[in-house]
Amino acid sequence: MYAKRPTWQQFIRIHSQYILILCCLFLLFSGCDDAQGLLPMTSQLTSEKADAHGIATEATRRAQLTKVQQIMQGMTLDQKLGQLLVVEYIGTGYKDTGLQYMIAQQFVGGYLYQAVNNNFAAPHDTIGGVTAFVAQAMSDAKIPLLIAVDQEGGQVNKLQTFYGPLPSAASMAASGDPNVAWSQAAQDAQRMHDLGINTDLAPVVDVGPTSNLLQDRQFSADPTTVATYAGAFLNGLQKNSIVACLKHFPGLGSLPNRVSADPHFDLPVVDRSLTDVENIDLVPYKTILRQTQPAMIMSTDVLTTAIDPGLPAELSPKAIDGVLRKELGYDGVVITDGLYMEGITSRWSLSHAAVLALLAGNDLIEGPYTPNQVASVVFALKQALQQGQLSMQRIDQSVQRILLMKVQYGIIK
Repeated sequence: MYAKRPTWQQFIRIHSQYILILCCLFLLFSGCDDAQGLLPMTSQLTSEKADAHGIATEATRRAQLTKVQQIMQGMTLDQKLGQLLVVEYIGTGYKDTGLQYMIAQQFVGGYLYQAVNNNFAAPHDTIGGVTAFVAQAMSDAKIPLLIAVDQEGGQVNKLQTFYGPLPSAASMAASGDPNVAWSQAAQDAQRMHDLGINTDLAPVVDVGPTSNLLQDRQFSADPTTVATYAGAFLNGLQKNSIVACLKHFPGLGSLPNRVSADPHFDLPVVDRSLTDVENIDLVPYKTILRQTQPAMIMSTDVLTTAIDPGLPAELSPKAIDGVLRKELGYDGVVITDGLYMEGITSRWSLSHAAVLALLAGNDLIEGPYTPNQVASVVFALKQALQQGQLSMQRIDQSVQRILLMKVQYGIIK
């Protein structure tokens, strides 16, 4: 006796669970091409590309966005504008340097430790001293802070007070093994967590020889090698829940080692052809962005004439909104380099530069180091809003990116 053949509706109902499994497998393997990259380990859920491969990660991202939007609904304008600022401070104190006021009363989004500013001098030259400082700062913050350091290794080794000498980018690349860079970054991440630091303004992805301006801060003069080792370092940080940052966009690697080429003292000019910029300076960004989502990218004080002959990159809509956002497709947080550097302040005030930086497409302004400077930047931003230069939509766009990053990295719980 033959069984009655089910209708197609009955067939789907009976076998729906198997169909669902097959669909999920199809989606999983159709996305496997992205995993064939150069990076030693894949990034965590911070990657929008990774999110697209699974229902669960998309749901996580939607929940994160909902959380951010709920936070933003309760924020004042001053709190939103404060979130756009990462400040520095001069000295070792918390209150007498003005940092407490900037955090508690001006609502800044974070601060950057600088050894040159004596931030790690006694009594904050011990791990316990730094963690106590961080705890006080976080307790005063309306929204949890980005607590940042430039930890590259080599000559830019801001943790040397606590952990001694660490290898440079050039020496990591000389090992011939990208996992050396990944492991060093992972160790740095753990040490930063021990200090209460959650953000590392590294790695450097400038392409150039050690004879040039940045010397051994660069992994290599070969852009593919830079992408490999910087990508490994980035993942070593981000996989271990440290906000990482590619720098210095669009590239300082071709600058000679002289004072006039140093953004700290002048506005350097890169006069490479657009073809060379695309095929050298931008290659690490393009390559790494195909593999993962850097939490942040730092724009810098350089006049790259092939992109914009009139404005330095960090103040240029052509460079940030045009090349970085539209051409390269980056929608994460863009942070400026220090707007107090001579390459900027010799031409624009810090407050004017802050407005131009936001108009260009940056999200975070790095550089104010006193409450008066913060007040002047906030006043300039409010004026720009009143005069129609900036819109609240543009401010909210940056605030959302910043808060979303803080949620994704566990800074906002």
